[in-house]
Amino acid sequence: MGIGGFVDEAARTRHRSALDAAMAVLPPHASHDVPTVFGIVRVHRFGGHHSDGGPGRPVLLLPGRLGTTAMWAPNLPALVARRPVWALDPLGEPGASEQTAPITGDADQAAWLAEVVGALGGPLHVVGASLGARWGLELAVRHPAGVASLALLEPAHTLSRLRPGFVATSLLAAVPGLHGLVLRHAGGGSPPADDPLTPVLVLGGTAYRLRLAPPGYPSDAALRSLGMPVLALLGGRSTVGHAARGARRARALIADVEVEVWPEATHALPSSHAERVDERLAAFHARADR
Repeated sequence: MGIGGFVDEAARTRHRSALDAAMAVLPPHASHDVPTVFGIVRVHRFGGHHSDGGPGRPVLLLPGRLGTTAMWAPNLPALVARRPVWALDPLGEPGASEQTAPITGDADQAAWLAEVVGALGGPLHVVGASLGARWGLELAVRHPAGVASLALLEPAHTLSRLRPGFVATSLLAAVPGLHGLVLRHAGGGSPPADDPLTPVLVLGGTAYRLRLAPPGYPSDAALRSLGMPVLALLGGRSTVGHAARGARRARALIADVEVEVWPEATHALPSSHAERVDERLAAFHARADR
């Protein structure tokens, strides 16, 4: 598979500048690096206590492809008010983490995540969006001791397979000038012109060369093996996955699962419905902690 990286140093600098600007609007946080077998993972810690002053089991946020920690800007204020939050930039993706060894498949993705969770003192409440949800599930299947609960926000290629139209559109992502089309297709519309995340996504898609194997599709046995509480929030208007199919599969196979299909939501559900998502996560995590 090789090792992912920016096309040149100028591209890295442009992306880092955009990422710094997007990170600047997030709540106060401390950042440090966690060494793993596959590279150095940049993690960010937000907050430290419930709003009532008591400590809570931390949350670990896993972003979607190209998203970085900056994608969680709409969600972080409410999440941080309730409990400590960790967020990371995935290995092999454009961001502040640095891949140093090939990541050859699902087991490797779960392995480096497990190393991070161990370094952060898991088990943690894992929350993944899009492809981040796919890797969160892989972590929960292969290293369940590190996952107190698992929340899947518009998961990609996890409960249902990717829609053929999304796969076809994604092939255009590396074509100059067409990355915006891919973002609009996935998100169900154009992002705000002043959204600081937009240049992070565009530059990440055009200036970084991914060298990652495509994710495998989780087997029925993998879903049945999940023993922790699971929450799945699916967008009825998603162009990435099939919400109804995913909901049926989750309810049929996962023992302790809460599934909701929000008919009006697209794949951008975590940000477009941030307040509702945060409230739902708060209730879910409170139940999982009991």
